[in-house]
Amino acid sequence: MRKLYIFILIAISIVFAVKDVKAQYTDITYFMRNVPTSFKMNPANTPVAKFYINLPFSGINFDFATSGFSYSDIITRRADDSLQVDLNKFYNVLTDKNYLKLSSSIELFGFGFQVGNNNYFSFGLDLNMDGNMNFSKGLFGFILNGTDSENKKTEFINNKLIYLNTFISPSISYTRVVNEQLTVGGRIKMPMGMANITTDKSELSLNFNDDKITASSDFLIRTSNIIGEIEFNGLGDSTIIGFRSNSTGDMISKLTDNLGLAFDLGASYKLNDDMVVSLSIQDLGFINWGAGLTQLQSKNPNASYTFNGLGSVDFNDQNYSIEDQFQEILDSVITSFDLEAVEGKSYTQMLPTKVYAGFTWNFAKTQYLNALYKGAFGNNYSDHYLSIYYTTQLERYLNFSIGNTFAFENHFNAISAINPSLALNINLYLINFYFGGSLRSSYNLAKLTGFNVFAGMNIAFGYKDYWKKSVYSENGDIPENDNNNE
Repeated sequence: MRKLYIFILIAISIVFAVKDVKAQYTDITYFMRNVPTSFKMNPANTPVAKFYINLPFSGINFDFATSGFSYSDIITRRADDSLQVDLNKFYNVLTDKNYLKLSSSIELFGFGFQVGNNNYFSFGLDLNMDGNMNFSKGLFGFILNGTDSENKKTEFINNKLIYLNTFISPSISYTRVVNEQLTVGGRIKMPMGMANITTDKSELSLNFNDDKITASSDFLIRTSNIIGEIEFNGLGDSTIIGFRSNSTGDMISKLTDNLGLAFDLGASYKLNDDMVVSLSIQDLGFINWGAGLTQLQSKNPNASYTFNGLGSVDFNDQNYSIEDQFQEILDSVITSFDLEAVEGKSYTQMLPTKVYAGFTWNFAKTQYLNALYKGAFGNNYSDHYLSIYYTTQLERYLNFSIGNTFAFENHFNAISAINPSLALNINLYLINFYFGGSLRSSYNLAKLTGFNVFAGMNIAFGYKDYWKKSVYSENGDIPENDNNNE
């Protein structure tokens, strides 16, 4: 049964990260301290509950984004109301480098509690997934136009082809109220890797003129997983890819072969009774991959093959048919571009790191205006987001937030100004519900270039209003808040 659970966890990770492989908009919960993800994004955002417990699989977040294309750019409607795949329209909206991204996190378990008046401890266990897949505009241009192109060189692949990172992350957090204005927090994580795919090289290009076509390629892809070993038999084999799985005991033990270390750091500072600024860094760390290592690489790096045409075929020659000629060409292509799987060496992969900078203005008793900058830095991407949120906070009972994010992704090459999001939190004394999501680029589902959904539930005891001004006692402790609700 344990083996089945492990298979399911990794299968979910790979399906999510490769089938539609990151967006961003759980960020709206950064300022909602009743929601556990606020504390996860900045360990200085002390939860308002004196004690909370996250039930298994009770918090789920899913983000998806493209480099700017949507469903309506691929599927169009004919005059007779039938649907068709429009590759020309899709080609025209592509940039030179395009991607699909996905990230997801699942809270497996967690709890936290206040100690004294100015200390907070928490423990967590999360399943994290992050992936992206890249492709070129040239690939679709060749499909549409063949060799009838002004550019006599087409790059099918010239990028980090695919990236996948899945790991379980146990963590311990500590938050300290230093004084009336300053709160600091830190979190230490020991991620245990489950599956990783990292592309070091992925090149495939065509050079063509009137009388010949020359193709060249070079691939190097590193993989690691705890399930088993990948077997690649070559392009000429009828069974190209095989797999040999590990036993349950081996899978559990191999988690310790994929160990890492990461930190979250945060601080918040009250400018006055109505304004707070904050800063945090999340997932500053790495995983060293050492289990189930397989390296997929070109047998003949930088090899090339030139196709000069079929030439003339003597149909009366019983010993050399056109099928024989095609087979010779296929054999030559396989020889030039074949791949092999070899035992890999351990390697280190940095985690996708995020930086947050926030500002909150409590302009009325229960009304807030928030601004948030987020920078996300991962394998072959650098994304930046600026968000404005309005929030209504009725103590712990009801919190509602709505806003918009301005996105600058793919090293500022993709800009999106319409990214609305909302979040709702309802606290029924003990049971704390929260859910929300966002749309990217449009309110029209067919024109969406990304979306986010999240939902969760935890049990929370006690309440402390972090906006209420405290008066320090002579020994530096913060007295109990007058409006604590047990």
